Amino acid sequence: MGYPEGNVVRRALAVLRDEGLASFGFKVASTLGYRRLMLLERPLEGTLPQMACGLALGIELLAPRDVDDYLAFRPETARERVLDRWRSGQACFVARHEGSVVSACWATTEPAWSEYLACQIPVEAGEVFMFDAFTHPAYRGRGIAPALCAQQLIHYGQAGLRRATRAVLPENAPARRAHAKAGFRPYAMIRTLRIGPWQRRFSGPCKGAGR
Repeated sequence: MGYPEGNVVRRALAVLRDEGLASFGFKVASTLGYRRLMLLERPLEGTLPQMACGLALGIELLAPRDVDDYLAFRPETARERVLDRWRSGQACFVARHEGSVVSACWATTEPAWSEYLACQIPVEAGEVFMFDAFTHPAYRGRGIAPALCAQQLIHYGQAGLRRATRAVLPENAPARRAHAKAGFRPYAMIRTLRIGPWQRRFSGPCKGAGR
């Protein structure tokens, strides 16, 4: 008998097949309470990247009045959650193609809450943390996200900030390669361990950081 669609065993086997044993092991560990994120950094001084894209794009800071455009792009997101981000001073950069939002990435200069880790990610003075990047599946692999990232880096570099940071799952090799092309390098790891209501956070430099 085949497993029903969405069965936990089916999903686990798919992860094992597509992402390998290491990724599978960490996904199992995350369900048991152990989670980790790698922090990446990139200086904003000096020459900043220019990323070409084969599509005609308009890249802009999205205004709260255009929240419906964002919700059409990410309908699973609650309206109030998006509005709360703007109220807290976070900024949403979007790429539009033929008027529609096809990619987006948020940024903040304040400490950012990570739902995955259930803790705050520190953001120091002079830094910007870039997070919740998402590109519509139909437009992935076409250079849109790198072009959007480049414009964010240029924006914050011109604003006088010194460093951009972001977080990624260490086992997500494709994302790490993409961020490396934009000049991001690992510098720290945040780990959390949760057992029932108890949680402890561990932070430290990445192995080989700064090499």
